[in-house]
Order: sequence, then C-alpha cells, then structure tokens
Amino acid sequence: MKKSMMTAAVVSPFLFALSAHAAENVPDRYGYIGGHASGYFFYDNEVTGDVDGLDDSALYGGQIGWRFSPNWSIQAWYDKNDSVDHKYTDLESDVETYYASLRRHFDETSFLGFEPYMGLNAGEQKIDDDDETMAGVEFGLQRAFFKHVLLDLGTRHAYSTDREYWEGQVYAGLNVMFAVSGRETDDDRRTATTQPEDVVSVADSDNDGVPDDRDACPDTPPNARVDERGCQIYKNVDEQTVKTIYFEFDKSDVRGQFSDEVRDAAESARDGKSRIRVEGHTDSIGTESYNQGLSERRANSVKQQLIQEYQVDQNRVETRGYGESRPVAPNDTAEGREQNRRADIIVEGERKEAQFKD
Repeated sequence: MKKSMMTAAVVSPFLFALSAHAAENVPDRYGYIGGHASGYFFYDNEVTGDVDGLDDSALYGGQIGWRFSPNWSIQAWYDKNDSVDHKYTDLESDVETYYASLRRHFDETSFLGFEPYMGLNAGEQKIDDDDETMAGVEFGLQRAFFKHVLLDLGTRHAYSTDREYWEGQVYAGLNVMFAVSGRETDDDRRTATTQPEDVVSVADSDNDGVPDDRDACPDTPPNARVDERGCQIYKNVDEQTVKTIYFEFDKSDVRGQFSDEVRDAAESARDGKSRIRVEGHTDSIGTESYNQGLSERRANSVKQQLIQEYQVDQNRVETRGYGESRPVAPNDTAEGREQNRRADIIVEGERKEAQFKD
C-alpha cells in the first residue's frame, strides 16, 4: 500500500502534465477555496499506546488560501477519516489533521504546463483523543483550467514533535479561484486570437503627437512641445528693458526730445503685470544732500509724466534717487557730467518663450 502511494505521488503529476499545454498559466494573485483527497502513509512507529502503527489510509477535506504575490501564498488545510485501521489489530481510529502552510511559487517556471511550488507547514494531528504537533515540508504542481479552476497535486512529509515519528501524504486538490489578477489564461489568449482588435489609423496633421480629433491647436510649428490639447507650451522668462533720458544742469523737467523713451516704457508696461522703476541721478556739482533731492525730483518728474500722459497705474511705478553716487562717466569733463544728469526708466516683467523639442 505504502509503495503504491509513493508511486502515485511521483507519477500522478507527470501524467497530468503530459496532457497540459506548454505554457504555465496560473495567475499571479488570487484567493481560492476547494476540496481534496489525500493518501496518508504512517511509517512503523508506536502512535497509539502499545499498537504498532496505523495502516495507510485515505483522508478527505477542504482548504482555503490566498496567493498574495507572484511568488508567495498561504493556505489553511483540514482533512479527516473516522475509520483508520491499525496494522496488526482489528481496531480503528479517528484521524484529523489541521495544517497552515507558507508556499514559495516558482512563478514564470513551467513543468509541462504546471507551475511548481514548495512550502513549509505546521499544524496538529488528532488520533482519537491524542493531539500531536506536526511540522514539515511540501512540494507540488498547480495548473489553472477554465479561468477559475485550479488543480493542485502534491506531497507533504511531516514530523511529530510529540511522538518523534514521520508520516507522508500525497494529495490532489481542486479549487475555485476568486479575486483573480495577473497573468492571462488560455481562454483570454484564445479570445484575443479569434477576436483581434481593429487597427484604426489616427490622423495627426501637424505631427505633434495629438490626434486631430483632440487637437485644439492644429497648426503648431514643427518640433514644438505641446500640452495634452496639442497647444504650444510656453515658458515664462524674466525680462528687463531700460530707457534713459537726460536733464539740463540743475533741472528736473522732462525735455520733449525724450518723450519717445517715456512712451516706450509706458507701452512696455501695458500688459498689466510689468512694473516700472525710475532711478534719478545727478553730476557731482553741488552738495551731496542737494544732489540727492535733485535726483529724487527727476525720478518723480518721470513718474508723473507716465501717470498723467500715458495713464500708467501709479501703484506700478516706483522711484528712487541716488544723487551723485552712481556716475556712468567721469565728472571732471562737461561731457561726462552731461551723461550723469539722467534718469533710468527700468521696466521689469515677463515674456513667454515658446518651447521646442531638443
């Protein structure tokens, strides 16, 4: 009996595998519940008082498990037989087993269409009223059928830590899978083969990667970077322009010949976001305190013209006076002093810069 069961444990998976397809098809993640039949073989030892051993027997039960990653799963197992014969007497015993297993699956490995696994288990075996703690190893093969059916063939060998003996088991389980995710099944592959998706050619007139039916900007320039709507992407770049006007000696009135510079500064600030800073300067003739006041008057004179003649918002115009402290030319010549009697009109803002692919 024992020999025949050992032969079945080795041969059965091969026989099933020979009829299977070549590709392993067990999903990566799933829960399952099912039933099984198993054959137990008890090695010669004293397991029930003075009786020497139990006869090889069939046990039946159920299992539930969860494969939580492509490589690992857990399982709870129960089986029972109420009439296990003793080897050398007419007595019978009730045998129940409970196991919890941690299994390592060899994902992407196929043995004639079956996926192999190995595991560690621990549990309890009850023979009549005697409880024994069991621990051991298991090896097996699995294959999925009809999307949600899982065949499980394997063998388990466990050791009794209480009575110090080994026992073996071969099993065949049939499970129903649920919450399946991961690898496609044979049915999926057949469906994909028999019902190919239609290939649709999508027009993209400006070659920006966005189909014409979703392109809100169909005429973008070549190689432009675009958003999901197909419109050119722009980057905000800080920009500064400077206009300079000059004053007569000891004067702060803006001369008419510099009206264009003031108007251009006002035009640059019409976007509503730019700000204008007017910086007044003088030459070195006169005291520092007098020149400081003169530079401030020159800056204010420009500000008033921006506000009154060109309707620039006064809150967007700032003035600063630097007196004689920032010359741009030497003050020991008439030409140099003329260049230092000035006001710089600085417009600070942003401009949009079109982005292109490298």
